[in-house]
Amino acid sequence: MKTFHHIMVLALACCVATGCMDGDWDAQQPTAEQAGVGNKDIDESNIITIAELKDRYKTAITTDYRDGKAYAQVAEDTKIKAMVTGNDIQGNLYNELAVADATGGIVIAVAEGGLFGTLPVGAEIIIDLKGLYVGNYGLQAEIGTPYTNASGATYVSRMSRALWNQHFRLTGKTQTVEPVAFDKNWKPANDGLTYGGRLVKLTNVSLKGADGKATYATPGGGGGSKSVYFNELGNSVMLYTSNYADFAANPLPTGKINVTGIMKRYNRTWEIIIRTLDDVEEVK
Repeated sequence: MKTFHHIMVLALACCVATGCMDGDWDAQQPTAEQAGVGNKDIDESNIITIAELKDRYKTAITTDYRDGKAYAQVAEDTKIKAMVTGNDIQGNLYNELAVADATGGIVIAVAEGGLFGTLPVGAEIIIDLKGLYVGNYGLQAEIGTPYTNASGATYVSRMSRALWNQHFRLTGKTQTVEPVAFDKNWKPANDGLTYGGRLVKLTNVSLKGADGKATYATPGGGGGSKSVYFNELGNSVMLYTSNYADFAANPLPTGKINVTGIMKRYNRTWEIIIRTLDDVEEVK
């Protein structure tokens, strides 16, 4: 009888535990506010488009930090409403988010990992820009805070996670993110606004040096990266992969591919940064 009693107690405990587990699986994920991130007090007043933001701060965005002041603080009540187009889900975008609206895209620099957990691709957010800085790093438009390097040059870089949490709010809306089609006739010289910070799709391209052995990057290679040019685009656009990307050790595809990624400017070059391996589609 004691044995039977013990079995029944264990069975009941298992049922209770299973019930709790089922409840956890069925429960909705907490919102950003419930999880303690984001600022619920941000409203939808004084919203401008990303194109308007870039025009308003054009001097700060287009000035090389080695030549002049490449940042400006937003002093007035100004907000943008945008959707997340890129995050750090597989480690290729580091300490930054890419967001876009119908008029353009921009990069937000945040000194924190795991941003994808609360800011998935497709999530709509409102960003309160007052007190933050708009400018550039490598002539790529960014939102963040100033950083001064060892040479004394200052540019826009990563804000703290605590500061970021004060300046954004999730609206609770999500939508499917569609990339912008890349025009192969586009001339990149002096054009940092058309594709910079946007989710872009390149079609029917191939990678230089892809022989079945060459990999996306060098896992264990430290904080570096690898850049691979496209055969069809000369030296103006390249595929950029961080050594910390989850897929760094994967071999580069050898045939024709379609590539979707965040397009960023770095001085005279342009980088396509894929978010996951799903952003690379082999052309059949």
